[in-house]
Amino acid sequence: MGGETNRHHTTAVVTDVNPLRQERTRLVLRRVGIEVVAGSPSVEQSAKLAEIYGCDLLVVGAADEVDPASVYRVLRRAHKVRPELVSVTVVEEASTSMVEAALAAGSFAVVTQPASADELSSVIRTAMADKRSESSSSAPRCRLTRREIGILRLVAEGRSNREVAKVLWVSDQTVKFHLSNIYRKLNVAN
Repeated sequence: MGGETNRHHTTAVVTDVNPLRQERTRLVLRRVGIEVVAGSPSVEQSAKLAEIYGCDLLVVGAADEVDPASVYRVLRRAHKVRPELVSVTVVEEASTSMVEAALAAGSFAVVTQPASADELSSVIRTAMADKRSESSSSAPRCRLTRREIGILRLVAEGRSNREVAKVLWVSDQTVKFHLSNIYRKLNVAN
């Protein structure tokens, strides 16, 4: 009883113009033990809601009509205001410009609809585990990026480069690029 009351629970903000997708995301988050504290149909409200509610996770649903530049600006602002924030972007159709904008702005992953609930929950669990390991580690370590740590976790789970690429919605070449950076930073061959 004593330790449970002080334990931090994970909170999230979900934005998506489509109310059914927003509700589906809420259900997936609830299934993995994350409390949704706010939601909005407006991507533009994402950063403001993340700031107001001080959430741990931001899930942004970027519909086809949303401009990649808007997603980039909103996510950059959200990460600037809350550097410890983890964000995941869910897109209807993965255009290269949308994927690149979301990842460049700090999104942990870009997931395409119709990703299964299992795929989405796997990405979210990986993202939050990455955040917890960053904040709980007091030992000095090399400076792997959030993305590199996420890729390393997926590879450590036994996933192939192709499976990692599919989960994170990036190319196989992008995964190889990150892995080569990881190997160099860790001073290992493979």
